[in-house]
Amino acid sequence: MPAPDPAPNFSSNKNETEPQVRERITVGRINATWGLKGHVKVTALTSNDTRLIQGAKLIVAGERREIMDVITPQGYPIIHFAGINDRSAAEKLRGKLIQIEADELPELPQGEYYVDDLCGLSVLTTDGVTIGILKEVLTTGANDVYLIKRPNKKDTLIPAIADVISAVDLETGQMTINPLPGMLEN
Repeated sequence: MPAPDPAPNFSSNKNETEPQVRERITVGRINATWGLKGHVKVTALTSNDTRLIQGAKLIVAGERREIMDVITPQGYPIIHFAGINDRSAAEKLRGKLIQIEADELPELPQGEYYVDDLCGLSVLTTDGVTIGILKEVLTTGANDVYLIKRPNKKDTLIPAIADVISAVDLETGQMTINPLPGMLEN
C-alpha cells in the first residue's frame, strides 16, 4: 500500500507556524534563506519528483506562487519563488508550508492510498474488535509500517502487507486487519 505522494504529514506538522488546511496537502517546508536573491532551503515532504520543479505552481504560506528556479547543490532543494527577490522577503517564508490543493493529486490505482487518507482511520480486527487509531505511516525498506494508537495500552506497529491488511474503507473511516499471532500482545 505505497503512498507515492505526498509524504506523510504526521512528521511535518510539528511546530507548524500556520494551520494545516484539510483541502490542501503539504509537499514541503521552507527551512531557511539561501543567498541574497530570495532563494530558500526546502525540506521536500513528497516522493513525487515533479512537485518541486521549475515552473510548478504551488501554495506558499497561503499564496499561489510559481517556482522560478531550483538547484540542489547539497542534496536538498533550494528554490526561488516568483515575487521573492531578496533575503528579507525570503526570511518571511521561514517555517512556512508549501502545499497543493487536494484535487491536484492524481488518482491512485486500486489498493493504493495516500498517507493523509490513512492517518486517522479506526483499526479493527476481522472479528470486529477495535484496536485503535492509525496515527502514523512509517516508511521502511521492505514495506510501510502503521503506528496504531491504542486506548489504555502501548501503541503497536502493524506491517502494511496483504497478509495483515484485510480491507481499507475510506468512506467509513475503517481499516480491517488480520493480526499475525502475537502482534497485539503488548
